[in-house]
Amino acid sequence: MAVEAAVVQSSEFEAAHPTAAVNPWARPSGPEEHAVWVDPTPTDPILRIPPTPPEPKSTAAAVLLNLTGVGAGYFYLRRRWQAWTAAVLAVVLVVVAFATNAAANPWLWRILAAVWLAILVLDARRIAVQHPPIANRRPVVVGAIAVVAVVGAYIGYGVLGRGAHDDGLAAQGRGDCAAATDRFNAVTGPYELTLSSDVAAADRGLAECADFTRAADSEDQATVVQRYGQFRRDHPDSPLSPFVREKLVETYTTWARGLRDEGRLSDSIKVYRDLLAEDESFAPEVADTYLRLAKKLTSETPVGASAAATALEAIADEFGDTPAAKEVPAAFDALYAAATAPLAAGKPCEVVDVLGFFAELTNDVAAKVAAEATNQYPRVMLDCGLSELRDGQATAAITTLDRFMRTFPQHGSLPQAQSAQIAAEVAIGTGAQVPVPAPLGEGGPITITFYNTVNSEINIKLAGSTAHEFTLPPCTTCPEFHAPGTGDDACDSPVGRPLFAVGLREGTHHVLADFEGSGELAKQFDAGSGGFDLYCLYVESNG
Repeated sequence: MAVEAAVVQSSEFEAAHPTAAVNPWARPSGPEEHAVWVDPTPTDPILRIPPTPPEPKSTAAAVLLNLTGVGAGYFYLRRRWQAWTAAVLAVVLVVVAFATNAAANPWLWRILAAVWLAILVLDARRIAVQHPPIANRRPVVVGAIAVVAVVGAYIGYGVLGRGAHDDGLAAQGRGDCAAATDRFNAVTGPYELTLSSDVAAADRGLAECADFTRAADSEDQATVVQRYGQFRRDHPDSPLSPFVREKLVETYTTWARGLRDEGRLSDSIKVYRDLLAEDESFAPEVADTYLRLAKKLTSETPVGASAAATALEAIADEFGDTPAAKEVPAAFDALYAAATAPLAAGKPCEVVDVLGFFAELTNDVAAKVAAEATNQYPRVMLDCGLSELRDGQATAAITTLDRFMRTFPQHGSLPQAQSAQIAAEVAIGTGAQVPVPAPLGEGGPITITFYNTVNSEINIKLAGSTAHEFTLPPCTTCPEFHAPGTGDDACDSPVGRPLFAVGLREGTHHVLADFEGSGELAKQFDAGSGGFDLYCLYVESNG
């Protein structure tokens, strides 16, 4: 009975103070609350073994350990297959990042890393909250240390990458591309996952060093210069730019001097001009090469007057403070003397264009030779035309004499040029060798009168010891032509006929008469004292 009363009392107490069964997975909600383990299994006469409760774990520790990115929190929670899966996936992510040049898309990979860590953290918490809490704080400390270690390692990794990049830049600044390439390769290789802008900079550094080294590999100076020029266009702000300039100066110098020593002075000057763009201190050497060229052209046959004068003017204009500039006036005198030497040999035509060139020089250093050329130029051009006429080159003479009259329309020798031109035209029309006549307007003591016996205009050119050109108007009372054999009869008297009298000197003369609509007449006659004094012109035709 005592036992029963105790049971009843207990039931009454429970009825008065009901006790709720506590959730075995629930976290304590306060410092004084205690979880009570209650076997939820109903009273059963059959003996049952209660399940093993989960091992207490720290949610914070699991989250921190998974925050390392390699699934360490899963190992802590004893979820080994998840732990190994996370570790393998982390390795795969790293390998793919290396393989796809992650530094080229840094924000993409930063987002992927953040998503990966978020997945690991949330999954670790999901699992950890299913475990009873643990009072021991050591796992949390270990997790925090692990996170700090990973973050510190990544920061150190970034510092090492930055250091490698800085070492590469320093090597580039010294012009040591071998060392720079080694350090830049480290940045774009092992240190690529820093995702820093230094990786792209290192790529640029590698490209710059590759182009710089390639430029020097060729043995052909033109190729070397072209490659260094391309380097400048491709890498305008490269630390190697000063060394590119040094290499260009060295290449240009070797190239220009080599061409100069081979006697290829014009080609040498072209290279020297490019050298001056890099280093103006070579000006005396360039001026000396110009002077060498001028002297060489002066000594050649024929003299290269234009090119030589251009070279001397370049020295005076651009290199006036060099030793070569002091020799320019004497060099101009020597050039002028050599260029006009054919005059002494009676070859004026070889000098005409040369004198024209010298006469047009405006540079002060060429003032002396320009004045001499201006004085000689007209006379030499006229002498050339007269010489061509004497040599039977009537067509060339006409060209030269026409040039003289157009160039020097007010010159005092214009009448001589005009008479010589008439003679040249007569020579072409008659096929005769015509001498150089006296200047136009000068006549002779022998007067011959030409008259027209046909009703058409006649243009007459007469050349011999003198030259004349005139026109006989139509004879309006005469027929247009005479019957064959009657022309002499028509010349019975000049009275009433158009006529023109000329004064001639003794000697052979050539007549070229152009009958309007009837063709040309070419005749030769000798003028002398006591000879004929009338010259009748007529046309015979069958109608």
